[in-house]
Amino acid sequence: MAKAKASKAYDNRSIQQLKGADRVRKRPGVIFGSDGLDGCEHSFFEILSNAVDEAREGYGSRIEIRVMKDCTLEVTDRGRGVPLDYNEKEGQWN
Repeated sequence: MAKAKASKAYDNRSIQQLKGADRVRKRPGVIFGSDGLDGCEHSFFEILSNAVDEAREGYGSRIEIRVMKDCTLEVTDRGRGVPLDYNEKEGQWN
């Protein structure tokens, strides 16, 4: 069951771009490191992990994983998604 959460708004100002060495030091998991199978597997687990984190925080109620005939994977969740508008704090689009 999703928890009701009345914290700060999740919008474009919530996104913070890590720059320089902080990108690797603070979030090494988002640097996939490969465009081969290892990188694809890693990206799948990052996407799934983000969906699970959203659900645990009370912002998602369902996560679906589909394996297609061509062995591709699709993750669909009912989380908040990613704000895509202009981020004034970062001075760029998210």
